[in-house]
Amino acid sequence: MRNQLSTLHKMRIAKIIHNHATRVRAVARRIRKFPNPEATAALAGPKFITRLALVILLLTSGSAVAIGAAAVKPNILLILADDVGWSDVGCYGSEIQTPNLDSLAKAGVKFTQFYNCARCCPSRATLLTGLYPQQAGVGNMTDDQGPARPGYRGTLQPDCVTLAEVLKPAGYGTYMVGKWHLRNQSDVKPTDRGFDEFYGMLGGYNSCWDENPYYTRWPKNRTPRTYTSAKNGRPGTFYSTDAFADYSLDFMAQARSEKKPFFLYLAFNAAHFPLHAPEKDIEKYEQLYFEKGWDVVRAERLAREKNLGLVPPDLALTPRSPVPAKSFAKSSPYAGKENPAWNSLPEDRRRDLARRMAVYAAMVDHMDQAIGRVVNDLKQHGDFDNTLILFLSDNGACWEWDPLGFDGSSGPHNELHTGETLKKMGGPESYLSYGSGWANACNTPWRYYKHFDFEGGTRTPFIVHWPAGMKAENEISAQIGHLIDLMPTLLEVAGASYPAERNGVKIQPMEGRSLVPAFANQPVVRAAPLFFEHDGSRAVRDGRWKLVSLVGDAWELYDMEADPAEMHNLITQLPDQAHTMMAAWNAWAKRCHVDATTNPFGHGGAEAHEPANVSPQIANHPLVIRCDVTTDARSGVVLAQGGREYGYALHLSEGRPVFSVRIARQLFAVKSTKVVSGHFSLEARLEKDGKMKLFVNGTLAATGQASGLIPTQPLDDLTVGEDEKSAVGDYAAPNPLNGKVDNVKITAE
Repeated sequence: MRNQLSTLHKMRIAKIIHNHATRVRAVARRIRKFPNPEATAALAGPKFITRLALVILLLTSGSAVAIGAAAVKPNILLILADDVGWSDVGCYGSEIQTPNLDSLAKAGVKFTQFYNCARCCPSRATLLTGLYPQQAGVGNMTDDQGPARPGYRGTLQPDCVTLAEVLKPAGYGTYMVGKWHLRNQSDVKPTDRGFDEFYGMLGGYNSCWDENPYYTRWPKNRTPRTYTSAKNGRPGTFYSTDAFADYSLDFMAQARSEKKPFFLYLAFNAAHFPLHAPEKDIEKYEQLYFEKGWDVVRAERLAREKNLGLVPPDLALTPRSPVPAKSFAKSSPYAGKENPAWNSLPEDRRRDLARRMAVYAAMVDHMDQAIGRVVNDLKQHGDFDNTLILFLSDNGACWEWDPLGFDGSSGPHNELHTGETLKKMGGPESYLSYGSGWANACNTPWRYYKHFDFEGGTRTPFIVHWPAGMKAENEISAQIGHLIDLMPTLLEVAGASYPAERNGVKIQPMEGRSLVPAFANQPVVRAAPLFFEHDGSRAVRDGRWKLVSLVGDAWELYDMEADPAEMHNLITQLPDQAHTMMAAWNAWAKRCHVDATTNPFGHGGAEAHEPANVSPQIANHPLVIRCDVTTDARSGVVLAQGGREYGYALHLSEGRPVFSVRIARQLFAVKSTKVVSGHFSLEARLEKDGKMKLFVNGTLAATGQASGLIPTQPLDDLTVGEDEKSAVGDYAAPNPLNGKVDNVKITAE
């Protein structure tokens, strides 16, 4: 890479001139107030003469540029993919067609050791704030675990600041399109955290085919585009990836009309489940994956990675990754075992799994097509060269929850699709994932997946392209980077300042380092290692060394220069190195509000724990549901477990509490006649004979009758403050409650 940063160099010169000229003008004003020679000499002195000479030199030097020309700020396009693995992009070894990303990489830089935070919400919090997830309050997902656990509040906290909030004062128009997933009952939206305009999904995942009610436009007074949603199993004009490209073009046009540089955060929901894609894209891949399977795909991807220079030429293919005995996977016959060999599966299962992977590949392919639309728009308007484009993924490929994948909702339910039903997979009526076997292939050559702090969970493709700011041609950088580095990097290229306060609250300092030196093939110097923790998994990366463990397991130590695939545990050979890194992790955990216990949610022993909002087993059990609520809202979900098939929910409708039970899609509901507000308690009972009772502040408020107990364990997890997936009750999910829900207790008797 040639050491040339033309636009950035100009901006730095302009900043130097501005700073020194300001001091010169200040001294000159004081000299005018004190015109006698003694005062003039005292005020000016050698520093004044030096500054004056430097300003003159910079303004007259042939190597400098005029301030006006130097002050042209680059546009910033930050593209985040969802659940896309390290080897899922063509320029990282994939067979999936991504010509637009490949073109950006060919004229830019590919980083081979860039890290995310292993899962959706934590990665998004860190990307936006430059802090570790727990510092920003999003150490897990969007459930609020209360003031006693400040690292796990489920949304961005007041003592952090976002990229949008920092870039806006520097003159940028700030726009977001896509997936937010940093919102809980506190209802914090992108436009509450510095973005001028937003279109997308406030939650984490939903249909790619149905716009309403999942995708919204903010501020609310904006006129949205008009699409038609799917109907009778046939797609309408809405497909989320295409809509995200549409709004990206709209927001870039708005920035041009306002003559502002823009910061556009384009966060695709591709390729997160439910896997949905146009049939014309699926058809490119279905037969290929059936014929090859995940074993051949893994071997071919590794060979391409070696040819591209992304991994060492002698790197061996790792064994198939195991299926962790965690959450819904516990009931799988594959739990604790290695993913099976492709050819060991019967033909009908291989056809089903090939179709699943083909839908996933089509989502990545179509995302690349959308990126191409955005890039072409930049070129057509002459903005391409001075737009810094960054592409990465929020975590590794998603294994949930075993090699067969799931259907209907994230959980243990799987359907074997055969014959004509295969063609419905990926369409509007389907809801599916592709499972751990394909996720293992998508993370080639790394071990494990999303959720975990091994390389398969945290190493992301990272492409940087900026013709006006750096001169590169198909460069590969092995420098270590992390999402915490994006804040200082973008501040530097934008000439922005990091604030000390936000709304009167002191802001935590940035954790990362600017990657600008790496753009010029210069070292990025770090004062501390990189740290990780999610859901009990944990890691430290310090130069060549990595310390890592699964939840509840012992630490493992790897030499990442000699063993980047984490195959040879050195902890018994190098105990001093391991102990030093353990101490560093513990100190970091204490400083950054990380739960440092091996099992952070308090479950005993070394068994893999469940998330804090683990759903109770309710099938064929009488239920007692209790909680305390503080809200003045007239509508919103208090809590829900299940969805349109089976489950229960408490919600407010016109200020009145409602208890709903869903059995085989049939809805049974009882509603209080009294309006509530402020602080109140709710108790709902589903008795053995199906009788439903609702109590408000200890007083019986409504009774009714269901057809019996809920006979099947719901697929949708318990959620508090919203119904994140399909709706249990008579409302449109997610129907968030603007308020607070405490002391939730659900008893399955």
